[in-house]
Parts: sequence; C-alpha cells; structure tokens
Amino acid sequence: MSRLPRVVILGGGMAGLTTAWELTRGDWRSRYRSVAVYERSWRLGGKGASSRGRNGRIEEHGLHVLLGYYDATFRVMREVYGELDRPRTDPGCPIASWDDAVAPSPIVGLTDRVAGRWEPWMTRFSTNDAVPGMPGAEDRPLRALDIVVRSLRLLADFHDAAPALGSVTLGSVPAPPRRSGASRAMALTALAAALEAATAATQLAAASGPGLADLLRPVAEAVRSSVRGLLGDDPAARRTYQLVDLVATNVRGVLVDRLLTREEGFAAIDGLDYRDWLRRHGAQPETVDSAVVRGMYDLVFAYENGDPTRPGFSAGLGLQLASRMLLDFKGSIFWKMQAGMGEVVFAPLYQALERRGVEFHLMHRLDEVTVDNAANSVASLRLVHRVDDAGNSTRRPLVDVGGLPCWPDAPVGERAGDAAALELTAGRDFDVVVLAVSIGIVPEVCGQLVAASKKWQKMVGNVATVATQSFQLWLAADERRLGWHGPSGVTLSGFAPPFGTWASMGHLIEREVWPEATRPEAVAYFCGALDDAAAAGALPSSAVRAAAVEFLGDQLPVIWPGASAAGGGFDWDLLVADSPASGVERFDQQYWRANVDPSDRYVQSLPGTDRYRLAPGDTGFANLVVAGDWTDCGLNAGCIEAATRSGILAGRAVDRMAAGDLTDEEESRDQ
Repeated sequence: MSRLPRVVILGGGMAGLTTAWELTRGDWRSRYRSVAVYERSWRLGGKGASSRGRNGRIEEHGLHVLLGYYDATFRVMREVYGELDRPRTDPGCPIASWDDAVAPSPIVGLTDRVAGRWEPWMTRFSTNDAVPGMPGAEDRPLRALDIVVRSLRLLADFHDAAPALGSVTLGSVPAPPRRSGASRAMALTALAAALEAATAATQLAAASGPGLADLLRPVAEAVRSSVRGLLGDDPAARRTYQLVDLVATNVRGVLVDRLLTREEGFAAIDGLDYRDWLRRHGAQPETVDSAVVRGMYDLVFAYENGDPTRPGFSAGLGLQLASRMLLDFKGSIFWKMQAGMGEVVFAPLYQALERRGVEFHLMHRLDEVTVDNAANSVASLRLVHRVDDAGNSTRRPLVDVGGLPCWPDAPVGERAGDAAALELTAGRDFDVVVLAVSIGIVPEVCGQLVAASKKWQKMVGNVATVATQSFQLWLAADERRLGWHGPSGVTLSGFAPPFGTWASMGHLIEREVWPEATRPEAVAYFCGALDDAAAAGALPSSAVRAAAVEFLGDQLPVIWPGASAAGGGFDWDLLVADSPASGVERFDQQYWRANVDPSDRYVQSLPGTDRYRLAPGDTGFANLVVAGDWTDCGLNAGCIEAATRSGILAGRAVDRMAAGDLTDEEESRDQ
C-alpha cells in the first residue's frame, strides 16, 4: 500500500478490542493512518459485556470467570492497567491494577447423582507461584508431551501429600466420614508404585513407538486395581479414582494415538466426541459419566441445540482444555473478577485505547458487507447508527459507580427511533476491514461474502452456536443461613439442568451501591444452555423466567436447604426487592437473560467442525481479516481467551496485509 492504511474494526468485543490493542502499539501512527472501532451497542464487550442496573448492581451476560491458563487475556489486562496507571491518574478508583481486578479462586464445586439425588462436593486445587499473562506465554503451545509429564506430576501429588490427597482435596458437603489414615496411605502407596511404572512405560513408549498399547495396558490396569478395591462406600475415594482414571486415560490416549509425533496434533482426534474418545481408550463408565467430565461440558455449553441429552465436544479440544485447565493454570485454577467484566476488562480497554487515539463509534449496527468480486475484496460497509437530539453519535459512554468507570444498562441521552444510514467505502473510508462480529450474525450481514466463497459457506454451515440462559439473585440471607455448608466463593458446575453452573458472587456486593435497608447478604449467578425450541419461541425471556422459577423450587434445596419455604418450594421472601412485591413476584426484581440474539449465542466446538474455522488472516478476500472465538486461533473454544488470541493473530494479519505480505494461501478464497 502506497499510503498509510485506515483500519476499520467491526465489533467491540474482546477480539475486536484486542486487535485494536495490538495494532496501536508503540508509534502506531507511523504504520496506520487511523484505527476505528464500530460497535452496534452502547457498551463494549460483546458476549463478555456487563452493565450497572438499579442500586449499581452488576448485570452480566452470564457467568464470567477467568481461568488460570488464560495467558493472552491476562497479558492484555496487565498491559492495559499498566498503561492507565490508575494509582497516579485516578487515585480514587477502587480497582487500580490488574491484581486488584481479579482474585484467586481455587475451590471448584461439582455434583454427583447419588441414589437419585444431587450431592455437591468441593475440589480444592493448590495454588502456585506462577503469574498469568507473562509476555510470550500464550505463544507457547501445550504439547502432547507436556500433557504426559504434567499428568504424571498431578497424580504423583496424591501420594506426596497423603492423607490430604495432595494438590486436590476432595470432600462432600457436608464432609463424609474419612477413611483411616492407613487405608488411605495403602491406596496412595499403590498408586505411587503404579505411577513409577507409568513413567517408565512412557519413556519406553516414546522410544519404541510400536507396541505402545501393550506397554500401557498393564500400567493402566495397575492404577485401576490399586484404587478400585479400596473404594468401598467412600465418596472421596470414588472421586479420586475417577480423577486418576481420567488423567491416566488422557495420557494413554495421547500416546496410543501418537499425538506426540503426528503433524496434526490434537486436530487428529477432532472428529470424535471427547467422551467417546475416553471410552475408546479404556476409561471406566463411571469416569466418562463423572462430575468432572460433565462439568467440563457444562462450562462450555457443549450440548447440540441446547439439548442436555445430546452432549457434543471435540475430543481434541476436550483433551486440550482438560489438560490446560488442570495442568497449566498460573496462580489459581480460577480467577474471579472483583467487579463486573464490563468494568474489569472492557472499560479499562476502552479508556486505554481512546488515549492511544483509537476512534470509537458506538450504536453503529452493521447491516451489510458488500463485495467487489472483480477485485476479490470488500467494497463497502453499510451501517445504521443512532444519534441524539443534536445529531451526534459520539458521547462519553461510561458512568461512575462507587468511583469505578462502568457501562450503564441503557444508552445515555438517546432518543428512541433516531437513526441514520452510513456507508463506508473501500479506498475512501477504509483500506483494511477486521470483521470481529460474532459468527451467529455473519449469515445476516455477510451474505455476499458467503455467496462468493465455498470455505465461508462451509464455515457458517458447520461451526455451530447455542443459545444460553442465565439469572442472578440478590438475597437477604447469607449462604450459611441458606444452608450452604461448603466454603464461600465457590463456583459449582455439573449441576441439574437447565442451570448446571452456579457461582457464589457475594464479594461483589461492596462494588454495588445498595441502600442499607435492602443491602443483600449474598449474590448468586446461575447459567446453562437454552434449548432451541425455547430460544425460537415468541417470548424466550419468559421461558427463562419460568425455568428459573421451577429450578429454584425443585433443585436449589440441594445446595441451599435453608431456602425452602415452610410449606415447600422456594422462600421468595429471601429475594431482595426494593419495591413492594410478594411471593414469586419478587423474582421479577432480580435479573435474567435469554441469550438468543445471533450475536449473543455461544460458539460451540462440536466434533468434526474444527477444520471449517477460518484463520484470522485466511479469509480469501484481499482487504479482510476476521477475529473472534469462532476463528481458528489455536484454542478453538467459546471463551474470552480464544477471542483474545484471535485478536492478537488478527493484528498480526493486518500488519502483514498493510505490508503487502499476504501469502498465496491467504489469497485463495475457495481453498
């Protein structure tokens, strides 16, 4: 390109904002004339957005937590907070640095189905001294060999720290009777011996290749035999066995399928469902159906069409996520944000990017991307934007809540119905386009792109999405009074559908601004997949409300027995209401969502679909890059880390495009 290019980024979610962050490093104006972000909402964040409702309460899209292996996300956060330098520039802000913004959350809850009843139990992972987001960490892939070595170390921890069961402490709520120290020591000693054999077998297997299955079969059986006979009726022992079997099966599968040496790596098993892959490599039925595996599926909404009876999750990704989550976390397995994601992640990003000179155009909805087939490029972008009474479309979008810059729950100063058409033209208004919208909206606004390219057709036809649902409760009783006997601040998954995940979020109350008379004592978030029938209904929000009300009465007593009313059902008086209401009407003053809009649907990783994803720089169009958790970014899962990694790759692709450095492969639209 003979002049400095102008970059337009369509979409203000994490992928689009990360792209802008990467493009505006250093003396970026020597490389680009302008970088502009167009977002259809009044707030940034996409599926990670949150805002503030009445009483300054935090209202989220769903459950937002960060995992300890989210190195790209943490790296960007660390850079953003460092650049903002809030202790100097905004000394009154209660979240001044990245480690103010998040806190370790090492306790993870799961649920078993025992005698027809859900039984919650806690898993406490040890923390470590590693710091998430160190420079370059996201560029170091987790290799199959890493999985083998780290899995053996994790299992060895069970022996090294007896009788506390090592890095992971398993116990029910309330805690079950413990087995004797001698019995526990026997089990762990047997396990340690098996692990020594597994280590030797792994070393031999790496050298010999052929006969691998024969080498590993006795090792696997030794592990099982050493534990199975000591299970008895001890739930903790049974769960330990399931975890041992899961990790051992992952190691065995990696070696038997030669993922250490195959060029495709994890993609070699993408066509299988993760549960089917575990069965293929000898996992016991109770392991495949265990709370650990079910919890993984729940956390990524891995159910086709939102149907809980149709689990589907790519084996390659399942193995990668299980390994990263359990074996590659930095500091803590989970990190909980200390306010809403909107103000922990996206308000700081907006502030830092605006300081750098990035242009923001909020309330600009993309209607159509047009194609110049002769030039094999994007010709124009057609948008509709909202304006205020004075005809302006740019304003200060943040509000102050307790000294913290936040997104409001509605645009400020808008007059309903005011809209204007806008068309951006290639060569005049932009030179490079980054399409960072959700894949769900692509068929609606990118019809010409899809029609012109076979690989775009395959992508939109195979990369699936699912609707999700969530609700939040503010309660007038603390968790002890509600009957919860486990540790506070837990995140629990693998629970009863349709809301299989619960997070205790009471730590956020201090970031909200409740009157003393109605100040909550506890906050709870629930979420799950929403089946397509309900999502396609006339009133999906009403369907979510009905499902939540039924869930509270039927399932919540499992974790909150103290929340039951005297005559049965849920005690609605426990819900905080700041206007007169009684009974179930008090639920109407809580917060719930049906995420059914195409842009709000969660991106899935169903078996056999990984190959249809487009890499950020491989769109087939000369001036187009894509970004989002639906792209091929090395972590092909629906999460903020995937969006961040995709944004980083998109930034690199734009740099290459601006330098005229695209490869022939990247220019082939029909590959």
